[in-house]
Amino acid sequence: MTPTAFEQLRGRVLGLVAARDIDVASEPAVTRRLVESETERFQRELMRGTLEGTAPFVDPADVVQRLMTELNGIGAQLDQLVADADVEEIYGSDGEITARMVGGATRCSEVPAQPGAVLAVLQRLVASAGETFDASHPKVDGIRVVLPGGRQARLSVSVPPRIDGTVSFSLRVPQKPNVTLADLVSLGSLTPEAATFLEVLMRIRRARLLVAGAPGAGKTTLLEALLRASPPARRVICAEEQRELNAPLLNGEYWQTSKVESLADLIRSARVASPELIVLGELKGPEAWELLMAGTLGVGVVAAVHAEDTAGAFQALAVCATKAVPATPFAEVEARFAAMFDVVIYCDIDDSGDIATRQVTEIAVVPPQLSTGAGGVAVTPIFSRSDLGEPLELRSAAVGERLERRCDRLLARYGLDLGDVLKGAEVVW
Repeated sequence: MTPTAFEQLRGRVLGLVAARDIDVASEPAVTRRLVESETERFQRELMRGTLEGTAPFVDPADVVQRLMTELNGIGAQLDQLVADADVEEIYGSDGEITARMVGGATRCSEVPAQPGAVLAVLQRLVASAGETFDASHPKVDGIRVVLPGGRQARLSVSVPPRIDGTVSFSLRVPQKPNVTLADLVSLGSLTPEAATFLEVLMRIRRARLLVAGAPGAGKTTLLEALLRASPPARRVICAEEQRELNAPLLNGEYWQTSKVESLADLIRSARVASPELIVLGELKGPEAWELLMAGTLGVGVVAAVHAEDTAGAFQALAVCATKAVPATPFAEVEARFAAMFDVVIYCDIDDSGDIATRQVTEIAVVPPQLSTGAGGVAVTPIFSRSDLGEPLELRSAAVGERLERRCDRLLARYGLDLGDVLKGAEVVW
């Protein structure tokens, strides 16, 4: 397909911006002069008939404005999607663009984008993050990029020879959840009893909660709600590869990774920053070992990990941690994680329909008898569902003597004990 006049002009302008190393954001006047002069020059060529089969622009001033919008934004279609508060991830393969909404539904772009234009936008985003991709380095994986307006997103891109076509990408645009445990009750993810139990856990000192689940199942949303249930005066350090949590911290800090600091580095630093609670958005690698070291020092820990079920969460943690200490027996590392965490919460998702269902399906405790007969970790469900969409029911009140004692010490101030809470007693904090 022959490129339109606008597409040809856009290609020229982008080439000149790159060749002259113009910083569009900090040199708007220089950028506009370039766009205006190139548009005028290109219009003269069109009027002379130099470009066969291409008509002159009807409104050159509008063309200039469209080009400036694209240079300062990320392309008309992507700009619209990123600005939509309901969009949490955008996928593209050449000109086909699909958005995944917060509720799990997908929305496809009605008008295909030009693959070359998409590629140019992604090249600018990647370059602004200090990275590059080309035929010799045909991919970038999960880099943090800054969108217009200062908003951050996570971008992965593939180009030939890794793929056929021009470009494939995914852009995760974290929405600031601002979700509380009460909100999760209203959404059907928790029951009032389960939410109160989790709030009690977050209010006792040195809480040790592990959030597990499939990708997209709502782990970050639950972390946000748990963080908002923590006492405001508690000193908290949150470490993430990309900032997604948003709870206000009166006595805490949000840390992000960079080219000079990994998650493992952040956790090592956090251990000596006197936190009462370390929150880790997602465990993927050797930082799991550093978090284990923090837990053994008496620091509260709340973290998330991808896993198939509650018991499998400890296997997933051990897989991550043994990357840092490959000589340590796997079973030993797994057992140490099981001994550290008091409670594991599982989030699940069913996205087979038009709208995804996300719910907490199990809240379990880790009893002293850690290992099952076949190895691994045994857990005791306190609340669980028989399946997604089924009621979240109380299965047992046997949380363990140590955890029950700590919860009762807190609840005694309100004339209650943990048994009352599990049966539905309301706590007026």
